[in-house]
Amino acid sequence: MTFVRNWGFAAAAAIGISLGGAALADHHEDAIWKAVHDNSARQDGESARDTARHPEELLRFLGITPDMAVAEVNPGGGWYSRILGPLLKDEGTYVGLEHHPDVYKEYANYAANLRAYPEKFEGMRDTFGPNAVATWIPAAEGLPVDADSLDAIIIVRALHNWWRRGFFDQGMDQAYAMLKPGGVLGVVQHRMNEDFDGDRTAAADKGRWKQSDLVAAIEAHGFKLVEASEMNANPKDEKNYPSGVWTLPPRLALGDKDNEKYLAVGESDRMTLKFMKVE
Repeated sequence: MTFVRNWGFAAAAAIGISLGGAALADHHEDAIWKAVHDNSARQDGESARDTARHPEELLRFLGITPDMAVAEVNPGGGWYSRILGPLLKDEGTYVGLEHHPDVYKEYANYAANLRAYPEKFEGMRDTFGPNAVATWIPAAEGLPVDADSLDAIIIVRALHNWWRRGFFDQGMDQAYAMLKPGGVLGVVQHRMNEDFDGDRTAAADKGRWKQSDLVAAIEAHGFKLVEASEMNANPKDEKNYPSGVWTLPPRLALGDKDNEKYLAVGESDRMTLKFMKVE
């Protein structure tokens, strides 16, 4: 499938092109606000996490507009999908890039769930519109979608698994190839302290990356860091929990043990990074 889209506001602004007029900006801002705050596709209770995940601020930070082709990596339960789908369904294209089931083949139940993603997606077609696509990353052959077809790719809290499962380099190369020149790679990732004395794998096993290490790893694949935001920072997160980042909400991996303590910490400290594809 070939996507034909403009670069979008963020990429155009980055190279000094004016798209002109407050009306256009207001239109896009209204669309983002509606997708987050006035959206019947969102499930009960999902908006309760907005104060920890800041979806409206994230979409503005990345320069997402309703006419873009935007891919979401590892949609999982669909929390972000139910925001992005309605935002993009009329003028743009939503692409779901679930993790490829072969990467998790030793976990039979989870792999089966990943393999069923395109079929489950069809059951939500009304949310995503006729142009939306459901596929996997990394693609076993070729690319998940056409080269130079995407305005943006958003990866939220998934890159520790890319490293742990051994497809970080392959996934980054495919992401780079799918993005248009000037396209945006947006990353939200659980953060490890810079003075952590373990290696990259030890950090990933806790669900985290050092920010400096992740920036270097992504830039090694042809991307350039444009901006970093602290919108998802949490100074209460001490990053030394018995079950890694999953100790904290919403997972609360220890169950009732020290539940109040971890609820008081809140969700993890996260870096929020905006990269651009450069050639």
